[in-house]
Amino acid sequence: MRSTDHQSRLLRLAKALKPNLLVKALSGAPVLWLMLPEDDRPGMTVHRLFARQCWQEGDRSQCAVLVAGAGAMFPALLIAATVYSWRCGARVRHETGKAVSRQWLEQVALGCRVGVSPPWYYMFEFYRPEIRQRARDYLYRSETKSGIYDMLRRQRGCSESTERLRDKAAFAAHCHANGLSVVRTLAVARNGQIDGDIELPAADLFFKPIKGAGGRGASRWFSDGPDHYLASDGTRVTRAALTEHLRTLSQDEAYVVRLHLAPHSDIRDLTAGALPTVRLVTCLNQDEDPEATHAVFRMPRSPDVVVDNFHAGGIASAVDLVSGELGTATDMGLTAESRWFEQHPTTGAQVVGRTLPHWPAVVALGVAAHRLFPDQVAIGWDIAILEDGPCLVEGNKSPDLDILQRTTRSPAGDSRLGTLLAHHMKQAFSDRQVTAY
Repeated sequence: MRSTDHQSRLLRLAKALKPNLLVKALSGAPVLWLMLPEDDRPGMTVHRLFARQCWQEGDRSQCAVLVAGAGAMFPALLIAATVYSWRCGARVRHETGKAVSRQWLEQVALGCRVGVSPPWYYMFEFYRPEIRQRARDYLYRSETKSGIYDMLRRQRGCSESTERLRDKAAFAAHCHANGLSVVRTLAVARNGQIDGDIELPAADLFFKPIKGAGGRGASRWFSDGPDHYLASDGTRVTRAALTEHLRTLSQDEAYVVRLHLAPHSDIRDLTAGALPTVRLVTCLNQDEDPEATHAVFRMPRSPDVVVDNFHAGGIASAVDLVSGELGTATDMGLTAESRWFEQHPTTGAQVVGRTLPHWPAVVALGVAAHRLFPDQVAIGWDIAILEDGPCLVEGNKSPDLDILQRTTRSPAGDSRLGTLLAHHMKQAFSDRQVTAY
């Protein structure tokens, strides 16, 4: 009996050790944000409600992980501050004159007081005093992608729409059936089989895992005559070889096959090769109607990369929601070479001041798409701007806020998005469990 009880406890602990839970625990946020001062600012409200809900949703094993994570936070913080100071410190010293040792101390202080991990010190430029004083208004990855979005989905019971957003083929079919412009699925490959055993067309193709994220596993194939294709590295293969390659890929996970699209001619000079896209974030407002809150334009800068993702080495520029005008572009800010760009670093094309074509239609498409997923609070839309107008690529159920806050140099917690997230969290949790807010 004792052995069985011991195994049961180990099993419960193993289930509690989920990656998302560990991210939250090691940030220290579930503990530190419980002690935040009373403040009605949206970002502060989000922090406090997130921290309280972490404890209220967790069982004993999960709460034990949160406690252990808080204990391990300080040594992890010292190590991370050392690594990122070594990586980025010299660049910041050159930009600002601030000693690397001072940067290290500021990272540790922010981590202990606010639960800010060292990467965000450099990503959001907290080494600048005027930005650092707003650190509590920023929303962090450990509470958004690993917390708030999941919490709200559980409260609203939106499993069906969540699955449609995860499954790229189901997403495309749903949007197309409702009359929205979307990248169509040519084929789906699963378990070594291609739907209907169709023949790959003689066209430029794009393969991607059906539930992949961040560009993982994506590949691009250019048509090279009636029966051959060229990979991004120049390798030439026959249709039969590419078909067999797709079948092999699909033995581990399902893949979608799409046409590889070309961007509008007005913005082709803003990419090194891959398709650039707009990341448009929409959020349900107080009347449960979606509205656009942020937009950024993502631009690939290496011809060897097949996606435009910010975390895959691309650059991004904030877009004015009204005019569609681009601001200064930037990378993630986490390397010794990080900088801001007025021109595209590969093509040399002007970025700042450019206006994206079809802009009103881009915003309208994102808002219309959100109405097909009305139980999701916030969605990040990847939208391609083609010659004949905007086209949905996919929807992201947990939109990353790093790219928004980095490119705008301002906190999402102090924006319209922060106000709406705070509203939905209060609506979801206050009446039922969190009575103080």
